[in-house]
Amino acid sequence: MKKILIVDDSSTIRKLIRYILKKQEYRITEAKDGMDAMEKLASLEADLIIVDLNMPNMDGIQFVKNLRSNYYYMDTPVIMLTTTKDAELKRDALLAGVNLFLNKPVQPNFLIYKVEGLLKGE
Repeated sequence: MKKILIVDDSSTIRKLIRYILKKQEYRITEAKDGMDAMEKLASLEADLIIVDLNMPNMDGIQFVKNLRSNYYYMDTPVIMLTTTKDAELKRDALLAGVNLFLNKPVQPNFLIYKVEGLLKGE
């Protein structure tokens, strides 16, 4: 069973993404910010990470930079899911190592399609 880490400071968003992905029988772990996610990754082998951009303690871009500096997570697919439409922040996220940048709200079927594609290496 594939393991997905959802990193978002909104518990409502985490629950919504969990609900969407649970139908696909993924094992879901949640983190409330980048710091919490880094701690959880110490004992979790995530196959894919969905992360918000704007969070307290450690934002999504800094989280991805830290993630990519860890040899074990250099190639783990990362989807950034955010409300921002800022082209510069999107560029910064992609340069940090995000595989896919999606805007909230995202259609459930589209999210599932993208998650499955990244997990298959597409």
